[in-house]
Order: sequence, then C-alpha cells, then structure tokens
Amino acid sequence: MLAARIEEEMLSGPEQSILFEMEESKRRTIWKQLDKAARSAAKSKSKSSGGGGFGGGGSSKKKGANDKKTTKVEAAKDDNEKQQHLEFDLKKDKSKFGAQIVEQGVARINGRLSKETMASLLEYINGYLEQALTTKVEDMSLEEIYKQQSYFADVQGKLNRRDMLLPLEESPTVQTALWELLVKDSVLSDSVESILGDSAQLYELGALISDPGSERQLLHADYNYQPDFQPDIPPALTCFVALQDIDERMGPTTFLPSSATKEYHEEIAIGQQDEYGDGADTSELLSAAPNNLATLGTGDCSLYNPMTLHCGGANRSDKRRVIFYFSFKNKKYDEKDWPLAYASLRSDLRARQLSLTEIQTIVADAEHNENENDN
Repeated sequence: MLAARIEEEMLSGPEQSILFEMEESKRRTIWKQLDKAARSAAKSKSKSSGGGGFGGGGSSKKKGANDKKTTKVEAAKDDNEKQQHLEFDLKKDKSKFGAQIVEQGVARINGRLSKETMASLLEYINGYLEQALTTKVEDMSLEEIYKQQSYFADVQGKLNRRDMLLPLEESPTVQTALWELLVKDSVLSDSVESILGDSAQLYELGALISDPGSERQLLHADYNYQPDFQPDIPPALTCFVALQDIDERMGPTTFLPSSATKEYHEEIAIGQQDEYGDGADTSELLSAAPNNLATLGTGDCSLYNPMTLHCGGANRSDKRRVIFYFSFKNKKYDEKDWPLAYASLRSDLRARQLSLTEIQTIVADAEHNENENDN
C-alpha cells in the first residue's frame, strides 16, 4: 500500500524513537500539572456559581414533597454522572500512568504478565487460531454457532494479519491473564478507573496476530475526531500486551503521542485520500511528528487512548507477532458517537455489557475456584 509506505518513510526520521516506560518522577510531574489545572478550574467554577457555600446566597426554604421528588431526580442524575465518569480522577491514578495517557495519549507499562501465564496464553491463542481456521460452520450446532459467533473481526491490512475475538469464561487461560492484569496488580485497573471510572464497559477482547509478510497499516485512530463532539478525557482505553519479545523487524505498533487532535486526524485523512500526491506531497506535520515504536518485551504492555494515531508495522521477520488486547470504554459514549469504532468483541459478551468491576469479579472468582481445586 503506497500511502502506508510513504507514511513509514515520513516517520522514520530523527523524531522516531522507542516507546519506553516513562520514569515515575516524570509521570508525577505531569500528574501535578493536571492536579493544578483541575484545582484552578474548580476554583473558577465555584466563584462563577456563587451559591450556597461559604459567603454564598443559599436559600433557607424548607423542603417539601416537591423537593423530595427533585432530590430523587438529582440523585439519579448524580448516579448516572458517576457511571459516565466525566472527569479524570487524580486520586485513583496511583501509578501516574493515567496522567501520562491523558497528556500524551499512550504509555508503556512493563512486566504486567508472568512468563508462565504468557506462555499458556500464547499456546492457547495459537491453538484457538488453528481451530478457527479449520472449523466449518456446517459442523457446528446452533448453540455452538451462537457461542463462537465470528472468530474474527475486521482489521486493516488483512494480508497475513488477523484480529481474533476471544472468549471469557470458556477459557481459564484468558481469565487467568485478565486476573493478573486487572486484579493481582492494580496498576492497569487503577489507570483505567482514573480515566473511565469503575463502571467502564468491556469493549474489546481479542488477539492481534501478525504473521511474516504482513503489510504495514495506514496511520489511523480507532475513534475518529468528531468536531462537534469531543470529550475532555479519553473516551476509551486499549491495552496491548506482548506475548513475545517484539523487535523492529516484527512490525511493532507505531504511536504518535498527543495526536488525538483535529489537525492530525485531518492531515492523514487528506493525505491518504490521494496517497500523499503519489508520494510528491510530503506532510510536514507527520515528518516532524515525534513517534514511538512499541518494541515491547514479553509481558509488557502499551495502554493508549484509541483516538491517538497509530499503526501496526509490516512483519519483515520470520516470526509470528501475537498481541493479547482488551479495551474498556466510558459508558457515556456509544458506537453512534464514533461510527468507525465498532467493537472487536464477541456478540455474547457485547450483549452483557460487562463493567470493569464485573470483569474483575468474574476472573477473581475463577482464580479462587482454581486455587480451591488445587488444594
């Protein structure tokens, strides 16, 4: 694909670097800046509202029946707003990775999955892929068809690349991986909660499989920029977990930090339409854009805002690249808000609309039962 090769050339200059895990001191600096901005905004809001509190002109009217009704309505509204999680929760962001993602759109977080679980998950995914490629629908019962749904979701750059949907309760291996990632260690779950809240809804669960010879993807965002509807914080988060060491020849994901903007999204939309003038019209914005290659180690992950521009690279090695991934979204937003953001999630899981808290309960119970059986 010509446009993808042109983008690769534009991004391969001196602004390209490896995506490293940011030092805690630097994350804390970003967190403090966001905290200061939040305090300033709250102070300004308090001054402009001018009511009820210290020095305000609060009403002394006694509550009656109508006030009770109003209170119930307001309580329901407050509960709904809590589920929607409209602001970044600084207190929840203990590791400060959430602050980095709010500011830059992507963060690398090392060592999230144990080697034992990683090996089991990689074996399971490779086996599940083989099953998916050999299973014939005519050999399945209606119940099996419903459970399996489609094995695969749509993916850009289909040559030797697959986006395979994974089950939850049907796979103890997947449950163990999610338990390690979201329960045993709280770094990821705290980061998700700080941005999306504990009512964040499971939006994707699968594996990205890139075999040798897969082509480079076009730069894209999973959620496109919408001029009339832009949230103040990321509407969703996606986590890519490497199930083997990923070197540059294997086609690591390229991320453009701080690219969830109208300027960047319009730049690629216009450029890709005519393939950057068949290579004659080099984008100054992209050529000067800092970009990071996610050459993750086994068990490392990249957690990112899906509005951040990114793309999978061409696999020029002789090895398969497998990434386990999951996404959560803010309950406030739906696919109608971003028409191209159709979830890579099995239909049975989509229908359940599972929250982060519910996922944590499911995998924690499975881990507990497994330990009980072992004893």
